[in-house]
Parts: sequence; C-alpha cells; structure tokens
Amino acid sequence: MQTEKERDRHLRWQVPVVIVLLAALLAQLFFARISGHLRVTIPVDGVLDLTEIDLSQEVVNIQNSWDFYPGVLYTPEDFALGGRDLLHLGEKGGEARCGTYRLVIRARPEQYYTLCSYSVDYSTRVFVNGVEAANYGVVADNAEESVPRIGYMTIPLWSGEMGEIEIIYQFSNFVHKDGGFIQPTYLSAPQNMEVFKAGNDLVSLSLSGGLLVLFLYFLLCAALQRRGGFLLLAVCCLMMALRDQNFLVIHLLPPDTSWYFAYRLFMIVTALLPGMVLLLLGSLYPSTVRTGPTLVYGTAMGLAAVLIATLPTIWLVMVCTIAWVCALPYLAYLVWCMVRYYLRQKAFRTADALTVCGAAVLILSILLEAVYVNNSSSVSHNGIMPAGMLIFDLLIAASISLRARAQEAALAESRSRSELLERMNAMNLDFLHQVAHELKTPLTVISGYAQLTRMQMSTGHVTSETPENLRTIRDEALRLADMVNKLMDYSHGLERELLLGTVGVKPLLENVRAICTPMCLKNGNRVEIRGENCTDVYGSGEMLLQILINLVVNANRHTKNGVISVSASDGEHPEHVVFRVEDTGDGIDADLLPRIFEKGFSGDGGSGLGLAICREVVEAHGGVLEVERTGPEGTVFAFTVPRRELEP
Repeated sequence: MQTEKERDRHLRWQVPVVIVLLAALLAQLFFARISGHLRVTIPVDGVLDLTEIDLSQEVVNIQNSWDFYPGVLYTPEDFALGGRDLLHLGEKGGEARCGTYRLVIRARPEQYYTLCSYSVDYSTRVFVNGVEAANYGVVADNAEESVPRIGYMTIPLWSGEMGEIEIIYQFSNFVHKDGGFIQPTYLSAPQNMEVFKAGNDLVSLSLSGGLLVLFLYFLLCAALQRRGGFLLLAVCCLMMALRDQNFLVIHLLPPDTSWYFAYRLFMIVTALLPGMVLLLLGSLYPSTVRTGPTLVYGTAMGLAAVLIATLPTIWLVMVCTIAWVCALPYLAYLVWCMVRYYLRQKAFRTADALTVCGAAVLILSILLEAVYVNNSSSVSHNGIMPAGMLIFDLLIAASISLRARAQEAALAESRSRSELLERMNAMNLDFLHQVAHELKTPLTVISGYAQLTRMQMSTGHVTSETPENLRTIRDEALRLADMVNKLMDYSHGLERELLLGTVGVKPLLENVRAICTPMCLKNGNRVEIRGENCTDVYGSGEMLLQILINLVVNANRHTKNGVISVSASDGEHPEHVVFRVEDTGDGIDADLLPRIFEKGFSGDGGSGLGLAICREVVEAHGGVLEVERTGPEGTVFAFTVPRRELEP
C-alpha cells in the first residue's frame, strides 16, 4: 500500500513535467514553422508577382510552378536569345536526368532580397539576372561528367530599376530514377530571412543536438550497466539525429565530405531507422518477444545495410523502400506481443501506460513518415521520427523513473526486513549470552562447594559446615533447574513474568554470603556482610540475588587476598534502600569507566554482559546502578531498590 501511495505521489509531479516538455516541443515546432508570417505564393506561366507583398514583414514560400525544360541545360544567354519559348515546356520531375528551371519574379524596384532553398537533387547551378550565383556539384547531361552534391542555398537578390529578377536552375540527377524537382523555396528581405532561417535552424539543432546528447547519455548507461536496451536506445537516438539531412549535411559533416559517403550514410539511416526503433520497442518486452523473429528481421536489416553500402546509387531508394515494407510484418508481430504481455500480466500500472504511450507515438511517427516521405520535401529531408523519438525518450524516462522508484521502495522494504532479521538475530545471540551468564553463576557455586566438600571429605576434616555446603549445592541446583524451566517456557512462547514482592534484606544478604564465600576463597578474598537489620525492599528476590552475585563475581575477579563487602543501608533515601558491593582491588581504568555498562564491552576478556544485565534489572526495579568510587584502594558499586511498590 505504501508503494502505491509513493508511486501516485511521484506521478502527480512527473506527469505535469512530461506534459510541459511535450507542449514546449510542439510549440517550438509550430512557431518555428510560422515565423516570419509565411505566405504561400504560386507562379503563373513562370512569373511570380510580388509587387503587392511587403517582403520586409513576410516570408513567401514559392511553389514549384516554374517553367521547366527537361533534358536540356539552358543558360541566361539562351533565354535572352530565344525567350520563354526557347524550346518547349515539359512536365516537372518524371524521368528527366537533367533539365532547366526558370522563374521571373516581379517585385518592388531597387530592393534587396534573400532566396533560401535546398539545391535541386542532386547537382545544381544557379543563375540570377544572368550571373552565376551558386554551384553545387557539377551539372552535366551525362552520368560520367555529372558530380552530385546537395546543400542549403542562401542567394542574395537585387530587383534593379525594373523590379524584375530572373532565376535559372540547371540540374542533373543520375543518382536515382526520379528526376530533380524544386525544393521549397523561401524569399524575403535579408533581415527577415535571417530570423526565418534562425527559427528553422533552432528546430534542427535543438532536436538533433538534443538527440546526440541523449545518444551519449544512453551509451554511457549501456557501458556502465551493460544492458542491451540502453545500447539500442543510444543507437536510435544517434540515427534519429542523423535523419535530419539539414543537420547532417549542413551542420555536422565537414564541407569537403564525399557526397557518395554522405548520401549512403543518409540512406542507411533512413532505411534502418524503423527496424532499429522496432528492435528497441521489442527490448522493452524481452519475456514476450521471441528471439527467432527478431533474428530474422535483424538479418534482413543487416542485408539492407550491406546493399545500400555496395549497390549503385540508382538502386538505393528501392532498397530503402523494401526495408520499410519489411518492417510492417515485424511491427504487427510486435504489437501482438505487447497486447499479449499486458493480458498475461493482468495489471496496467502508470509506468506501463507511459511505455505504451511512448511506443504509440514512435510507431505513429514511423507510419506518418512512410506516408508523407514522398509527398513532402520537409519530411523527406528532416523526417517526422526524430520528434517522435524525443517524445518517446521523455515518456520512457518518466516510465524508468517510476519503475526505479518502485524498485527502490521494494529494495528499502527488503533492507528493512533484512535489518529486522539482523536485529532479531542479535537479540537472540544477546539472549543466549545472558542465559549462559545466568546459568554460569549457579554452576560456579555448585562447582566451588563441591570442590570444597570433596577436599574436606578426602582429608577427613568433615565439619558442621559440610551439611551446609551440601544444602547450598542443593539450593543452587534447584535454582538452576528453575531457570531451565523458565527458559523452556520462554522457548515455547509462554508468557514470562517478573514476579515482584516484598524481599527481606537479611536473608538476601545471607544467601549472598553463602553463595559467594567459596568462590572468593579461590583468590584469597573474604566476604563481609553488613546491614542485616535493613528495611525490606520491593522487588524480585531472585533477580536482586543475581545482581549481587554478579557484582561480587566481578569484584572477586579484580581482587587478590582482599576483602569484598556487601552492605545495605536504609538511612540515605526515604524511599529506597542502597546496596553496595565494595572491594579492595586495583580499581577500574579511567579509559574503561565510561563504557563498562555497554553490552558486549569488556576490559578483561569477559562477555561484557554482566554489568549491562545488572543495570537493566536495577532500572526495571525503578532504581539506579552506578560506580560510586574507584581507584587504587578499590571500587564501590552502588544501586538503589525501592522500599515499596512504585506508583505507575
């Protein structure tokens, strides 16, 4: 439930961010296309009248209705001699391998203008008012002499005193079967045209440049995480960036780059893009998409790349078209796999919705580009898929973020369970140490008195103390048996209660004397008891006895041939009795003193649990255990126990 709440909370800010980014992208594309108040104009009989249009405020898009002379390369001199009907006008495009386009513009006199357009596919020579203004490649009427090259033209124009501008395009196209045709041509005042070009360049550079940045990012992710999905994503981003011919030819490749290399590179990118995108989408569903169809389709893509790299350029468009057609069956298979995946999963989360939306946008961009690539020069040069890829990246990034957060939540929950198990394990170990420590004391008493009795009996010095020793052994054995029974009850999940009541101080101190005297004799220590007439206290006699025994055992460990005194005083506090265990040992090191009550800490190699257990039991009684004094003359431990039951 908590994970779902966190996912919904993150969704509330991630979805608006994605929407804002998508809106910004669409707004950028929209306003870049309409910058400069673009107006469509159509020439009539090879003449374009712009006298009524203020080109300082608007950009005109000149449609491809120029005079066209197929199969011949006319110069301005030819038109000057023969006029418009030098030969005959022909249909544009078609099978013409070379030809001439001519347009006469009537504008306001003595005005400067700028004409911008792509060169005619694939070799272009431009004349303006009888003067050569631009030359891309070598224009010729045969394939041997023609040298192809394309570029983005920016040509200055001057209307002169008559306000008339003659523009002549010569072209030759021996690259593929389709003839050359006029690309979208834009005309306006120089300063206005610069704004228009900057808007178009902004779209091209920001979109393709952003995809290149994403390519580097996903490539780094693939190298660090070693995941094929990131590698496919990086390759798709790179190919999408290169799909923009303006970005590839004008901004990315050096000016002296071989045209054949640039053209084949562009055709490989165009042919393989749908396949790479589909393979990327398939990598999002590895458990559903089978390896066989993917290998078959990948092999077909590889074959298409080899053919584009080796065949004559005249066949490249056909190979590219076949590659796109081959993508359709795999696309259908992929859609079927996605539907089957979600039907089997029986769950559709937010991350899944973002993934599906991204895939739908990307697939839609492929289909739109396939439909309009031959009908729109802008689509053929720039494509639609790069914009779809950028939207896909944004949606997939949001999906990955949601999945990562869900995994982090699951990991945190797993860590929490692991930490809980570790704490439980530590508590169990601590409990075992405490049990061992508790069991050790009666066993030590039993062992000590048994050894003493054995020595007395072996030497024949059986005295009146011998029955007392045996009685002490019996009492400690019974106490040990009671502890074992309680331990068994605890192990079976039974309720463990600390029974509190009135405890007589005199019998408590006498038990300490009887139990501890034999132990202390081993180190030559004498046990003294003071305060037998002290007021009774309220607590657990067994636990208080254990505290005093533990303190005496510690004192005996650090004292040789000395005195260990156990006392009780009821005159220091009105509501508590103060118990003290004093020794004449060497004291506690000042560096160790702050930590002696920490569990697991020991300055002499012990378990480090005795004093910690004593403090916990004293505090459970409502008292305080502390080191009252320590030094070369010895150490005094003091703790308080209430005389009566404390108010809750």
